[in-house]
Amino acid sequence: MLSAAWHRYIFLFGLIGLAAGMLFGTVPTSIPQIILAANWLLEGNFKWKWQQLKSNKIFWILASLFFLHVIGMTYTENIQRGLDDLRNKMPLLILPLILFSTKPLSIKELKLLFGFFFLSVFVSSVCCYLVYAGFTKKVIIDVRKASVFMSHIRFSLFIAFAIIGLLYYSIKEKQIWIKISSVIATIWLLFFMYKLEMATGFISLVLVGGLLLVLFSLKWLPKKVSLALVFCICVGSAFVLKSALSSLDMYDKISSNQANTLLEKTKNGRYYLQDTVFGLAENGNLITININDYELQKEWDLKSTIRFDGADKLGNGLRYTLLRYMASKGLTKDSVGIVSLTQQDILNIENGSSNYKYSLNSGLATKWRELVWEYIKYKRGENPSGHTLSMRLEFWKTAIDIIGDHPVFGVGTGDIQDAFNNKYIETNSQLELVWRLRCHNQYLAIGVAFGCVGLLLFMFYLLYPAIVLRKDMHYLYWPFFLIALLSFFTEDTLETQSGVTFFIFFHTLFLWLASASPTLNTSTEGVEQSTTV
Repeated sequence: MLSAAWHRYIFLFGLIGLAAGMLFGTVPTSIPQIILAANWLLEGNFKWKWQQLKSNKIFWILASLFFLHVIGMTYTENIQRGLDDLRNKMPLLILPLILFSTKPLSIKELKLLFGFFFLSVFVSSVCCYLVYAGFTKKVIIDVRKASVFMSHIRFSLFIAFAIIGLLYYSIKEKQIWIKISSVIATIWLLFFMYKLEMATGFISLVLVGGLLLVLFSLKWLPKKVSLALVFCICVGSAFVLKSALSSLDMYDKISSNQANTLLEKTKNGRYYLQDTVFGLAENGNLITININDYELQKEWDLKSTIRFDGADKLGNGLRYTLLRYMASKGLTKDSVGIVSLTQQDILNIENGSSNYKYSLNSGLATKWRELVWEYIKYKRGENPSGHTLSMRLEFWKTAIDIIGDHPVFGVGTGDIQDAFNNKYIETNSQLELVWRLRCHNQYLAIGVAFGCVGLLLFMFYLLYPAIVLRKDMHYLYWPFFLIALLSFFTEDTLETQSGVTFFIFFHTLFLWLASASPTLNTSTEGVEQSTTV
């Protein structure tokens, strides 16, 4: 049998390994959890552990979400899918069980854990950027594919939390090298988020960071300074909101543009196709006017190995990408227009770029244009397949319809995908089969599976511990918690291994430390214990 000290070392190794490993895929996420579970079993002392668990209501609240999924198995029809879901949700039970029956971390141990987590976020971002920049053999057309360890969106949430954590330690820590390292890492991660168009993480960072900054200023800064800061944030937010709303007309026609003049024939005497009903424009120039497909195809096929009637490298129809790109340059869509394109233009079009202004650089501006385009097309009733925003709107609409059919207890743990498949058929959804997915909204996912009863229990699960333990909570709990709550609106975060592990790891960690805070001074010998910051 190992000594208690060795079991503690193994526990810390597994915990830190999980904090670092969850950034690098399935295996590095699973192995530390196996180590933690095996160490917990071999350590024994189950009577003491049971005493710690049975009277701790926070533990039972955390475990209740897993048990809700177990109860959902009693009325599900797809047993196999339900069992797969339970296996995926095991961290919801295992991590609270292990942590709440273990002596809490010291300040030194907690700093070490966060240090490895921040370092892993940094290293993972560097690896992904090397892929994005072409230092590997992987060809990246869609920037989302550069996130090689996990979902592009989910990684952005890790980064948003890490940035706030790094800023926190850059202020709190006294050692100058920690301050400088934290600031450098923060600048890098902000740059990385911009280049890889991580809109979800960036929005979460701005909203959560802005709110925390306001609360911090009101509590700690002089009244005049805090009010001035709040005023500046409000004015800045209003400006950004106004700019965002005004940019919703970026695909409208500008009547004064010369390129919008309807022409009868090409220079070669062939008639143009004129579609003035479609109405969308690039840089104010209508997309579907002054088109001669014969000349376009003939000249394009001479310049490119991708056929005119094929697809670009993003999977969109090449012809349509070409029309949009040529409209953005104010060209007629004929042989003269094709000849006017440079070799770089040809490459941009092949890569799926639809506007020459936004092919020269990437970043959040490009992502915003993409989202606006998707929203406009969805409002026009066009097929949302393959589009980030418009597909989510279709998913959410379908989820709400399913909840309306099963409002009390939902469809059960294993029947969510089956319910979606049936509803897509029932509503004649335009989504192609490959895109007929689930909610991409955790609140709706719970509502579909367990109805309004389950959704109420889920909200209690989220909010009650935060309210009860708010005075003893580590400061970094609040940015994590708010980022998680925001992520639930656009992602079914708990339905994937990386998402459920990220959430339950930090959720349990912070609640474990807060619930143990009254007895921290006696929890680990010889080490300063208070983790309340």
